Amino acid sequence: MVVDESFLKATYKGTILTACTHDGAGKIIPLAYAIADSENNKSWEWFFIQIKGTFGVREGMCIVSDRNERIFNATKAVYPEIAHCICKFHLWQNVKRTFKNYHKQLKDIFFVLARAYTIEKFEYHMIEMCKIDLRVQPYLFEIVYERWSRVYSKVKRSMVMTSNIAESINAANKDARELPWNNINRKSATETSIELGEKYDKLLRENLIASEQMTVRPATEQLYTVFKGVKAKYSVP
Repeated sequence: MVVDESFLKATYKGTILTACTHDGAGKIIPLAYAIADSENNKSWEWFFIQIKGTFGVREGMCIVSDRNERIFNATKAVYPEIAHCICKFHLWQNVKRTFKNYHKQLKDIFFVLARAYTIEKFEYHMIEMCKIDLRVQPYLFEIVYERWSRVYSKVKRSMVMTSNIAESINAANKDARELPWNNINRKSATETSIELGEKYDKLLRENLIASEQMTVRPATEQLYTVFKGVKAKYSVP
């Protein structure tokens, strides 16, 4: 399961949390999404609790993400028995910034290292990296090999070495993320009994009070005019 977050860009902002996976044919399957006030420990923990309650814990399951500490904290709390793996591309960005003087020489070796199928190959390429910069090995060791390398992984993650599928979901949702929240999730919101966060509850109450002072009249077959008092304020489809 690959998880990621992305910011909403409409008036009320917020963050959309997503979870997705591959099916047997390698196609992307969205599993869950949630809209939160912000991306923090509590929102991620709540998100994982909902996913666990729906899908349970599956054999061979792992969670893949970037090196977001809030996601790590939430998975430790909700999925302590599940491997939490790191996207190799996000890890490479960390390596690149940390060892920027040698990143051009390290790049190809790093990705071969992450994809290695045998410990012998892994050790060979690690030695090659150490020849370029001795600091790389302890840096990667501290992150824990099993979180980012194929050969040391405790689960079969050949198809999920990266969080690219979550990035694809975010790209597909790009236009929707620019819409007001109620347009994205209007139907689900009317059917849910879960309370909103304090921030959005306050905004909706303020909007409700403001809307009670307005009237809506048809302008054409496609347009409506919203009046506040005697003055037209908006024209909306």
